[in-house]
Parts: sequence; C-alpha cells; structure tokens
Amino acid sequence: MKESEGNSKLISSSLQRGLTILDAFESGHQTLGLSELVTMTGLEKTAVQRFTRTLVAAGLLVKDQASRRYSPGPGLLRMGSIYLRGNHLIERATPHVFACNRQLGLTVNMGVLHRSEVTVVVRAAGQEVVAPNVTLGSCYPWHISAIGQAIVAHLPPAEAERLIDDVRFVRYASGSILNRDDLIARLDTVRRNGHAVTHHEIYEGDISIAAPIFDASRNVVASVNINVVRPGQHLSPEEQLTFSQIISNVASSISIRGLWRDA
Repeated sequence: MKESEGNSKLISSSLQRGLTILDAFESGHQTLGLSELVTMTGLEKTAVQRFTRTLVAAGLLVKDQASRRYSPGPGLLRMGSIYLRGNHLIERATPHVFACNRQLGLTVNMGVLHRSEVTVVVRAAGQEVVAPNVTLGSCYPWHISAIGQAIVAHLPPAEAERLIDDVRFVRYASGSILNRDDLIARLDTVRRNGHAVTHHEIYEGDISIAAPIFDASRNVVASVNINVVRPGQHLSPEEQLTFSQIISNVASSISIRGLWRDA
C-alpha cells in the first residue's frame, strides 16, 4: 500500500511490505510472475515468496500451477464488498446516483479522497459510445479529476495546501493542469462556483461536472459527478449550467444532516 501516515510504532512494517504485492497489480497487469513481483516491489525474492504464499492461502491471490503466475483472487472482491456493505455514505448515495443516471443516460460516479487519489465507490455507467476503462474501485490523481477538485477545494486550507504541494504535474490529456498556479486558480473557481468542471484532463474526450458532499459538521467527505464523453468538444454554457444544477442537487440530497456521525 501507500506510505504510512506518520511513523507510528504500532504499524506493522511486515504487513505493509506484504501488501505491496497487491499494489503491483494496480499497474494494469492481469498476471505477474515471481521475478516481476520482485522487480516491481523492490522486495527480496524470499520475502516475495513468503508473502505470495500467504496471500494465496488467504484467497487474495490465485496461483496458476501451469504458468506459476499470480493473479488477484476472489478474496479481494469479498473484502471490497465488506467496505461497500458497511459504508453509510455509499448506502445513502447509491439511489441518488442511479436516479441521476436514469434521468440523463450518462455515467454518474461518487468518489472519495484517500491521500492523493480519488477512488470511485459508487458508479452508474451511462450509454456513451466511447468510455474509458473506469470501474468501481478505479482510482486516479485527485488534481486531474472534477471529483478530486471538488473535494480538495472545500478542505481546510492547510490540508489542501499539503495535497497541492504533493502533486506531480504530468500531462495525462490535452486539458491536464500542468502547474501549481493554474491548479490553485482552478480550486478558487470551484470554491466560488460550488462545483468543478473539467474538460479532457484525465483522458481525451472526458468532460466531468462534480459537486462536493458534506457530513453533518459540514466537512467535505466525497464528491459526485456527471461524466460526458465528447472527444474534441466542450460543453456549451447552457449544458454546463444545466448539468451543474443537476449534480449540485444530487450532492445536496446526499448531504443530509446527522447522517454519518457514527460512520
């Protein structure tokens, strides 16, 4: 997994190292061999052998006996379902996300921020002819997504500043923000308008309009977006206004007072 929060002596370094085996599959590989895992994780071969055997026993990895290669196991899906079933925010948001999807015929997602990435935790796929390889559980850097920008714009200033400092500016698509000043200006606009709009920042053709979701204490906890796929195009001002009003209403419906005090 990602680096630990702080230097707590209560964190198991061995467990952390073992979980890097699972992280290796985030790069898009469906199967990985032992030598590949050694290279990708930086762990010693004996450690990788130990960790993979443990993960196979737990059902988190599957080993093909013929090719001797590893692939993600069904135990990962089981663990994911525990998170989905036990999350009050997801339970509350799901019907609103799917209702918006039915209304527009477009993809609607809800995402949460974890460290420097946005993770999709609710997704209702639309009818786009061209769509990216985004699924439930997909994650991407916060600064190139409307969902991430809508969340970070409403974080406490010190926390937002730390996330901005950690951004690695890379061109993912033609509209990607490539410097700190532009990102800060974008967040100011999001904060002023109450919603985020991105054009071609994650991939070409991606247009996204997102609004933040707040908890009972008015802390931002997630964001919900409408996703449109239009290569080489932008939304008209009228479309942008309509979609921003719709997604803001969805976010407001999810942000119910007192809902997650015990979450």
